[in-house]
Amino acid sequence: MGETILSGLENFLTIRSSKGPHEIKEKGSRFISYIHPVSDGATAESIITEIKKKYYDSTHVCFGYRIGDGEEKQLRYSDDGEPSGTAGLPIINEIKGKELFNVLISVIRYYGGTKLGTGGLARAYRDSAKLSVQDASIVREIIQRTQKVIIPYDFISDLMKVTKKFSIKILDKNYDNNGIEVDLSIPVKHYEDVRNTLINLSKGKVKF
Repeated sequence: MGETILSGLENFLTIRSSKGPHEIKEKGSRFISYIHPVSDGATAESIITEIKKKYYDSTHVCFGYRIGDGEEKQLRYSDDGEPSGTAGLPIINEIKGKELFNVLISVIRYYGGTKLGTGGLARAYRDSAKLSVQDASIVREIIQRTQKVIIPYDFISDLMKVTKKFSIKILDKNYDNNGIEVDLSIPVKHYEDVRNTLINLSKGKVKF
């Protein structure tokens, strides 16, 4: 999260839930697409594996995914045997063109007996990916920073007021003789204000 703060990013676009199947037909070939929210590459690869099992009799299973909280951390796409640049690239370009992150789009093809040519293939995969994006629930995700703080027992009510004011989530709490150790999920745009507020309210007793 430190890199995100330095970049000045506060939010990014992603999708709320999985959608599909969507289907288009082109000269007898069927193109079936899905779109999924994914938090990391391992999750994306697991979904791709399941799709390949489900559509084991398909001609190709092509895909693209882009991982990162507003900054591209991982990007992968595959033509799965189609001519280079005709499948995976149009899919990933649709994701990037809509500025989406943490998204996987897969397109399954059943060959219909008529060759489409490289231009026709690229259009078909692009249109399939576009159909999935159009049906997706695109949302703006607020970037969070996790911060551990130690507060005195008598400061808990003040902490609750601060969490409500700045839309902070409490992830975990642990109690010991020194006070309460709290894990907070703080919107990046409020981080410095939250830090200063807690220090001032507690007269420096809150420890980060």
